[in-house]
Amino acid sequence: MCYLRSMVKPVVEIRRPRGDEWERILDVLKTANFHRIGGTEMPEFPLSDCFVALVGGRVIGVAGYRILDETTAKTTLLAVDPANRSLCVGTDLHRTRMDFLRQRGVRTLYTNTDDDRVVNWYIRHFGYRKTGDLIPKTEPFGRADRDHWINLRVDL
Repeated sequence: MCYLRSMVKPVVEIRRPRGDEWERILDVLKTANFHRIGGTEMPEFPLSDCFVALVGGRVIGVAGYRILDETTAKTTLLAVDPANRSLCVGTDLHRTRMDFLRQRGVRTLYTNTDDDRVVNWYIRHFGYRKTGDLIPKTEPFGRADRDHWINLRVDL
């Protein structure tokens, strides 16, 4: 999915977000229909549990997680501004959160997606496996043409 491998890639900074970046984070989440924070699909999205990607000081991507117990975690949201998807930002964000969780002692990481291309991306790049679980959506979130999430798992 990264298309600029042969070109000069702009400097992408990945770090923890600041509170004053919340509106731009929501703008990025809107591009994937992930912006309805506070509903049943995503009751909360604490900035302390996510990373942002920036180019030139502007938020272009976000990736969250939730630690479930000492050795288990779940990804929450991952979205990249469509104009920047060829920069491998999603890959960099996911690697950052995987590395962080591994360092915290997490050994099993789950994720849900409603997009078959994203399922294949997780499997191909990160070694995820489908669990077989399909989780019904409780409200419009993500792809409008899907009524369930596909559950994936990877061992860190």
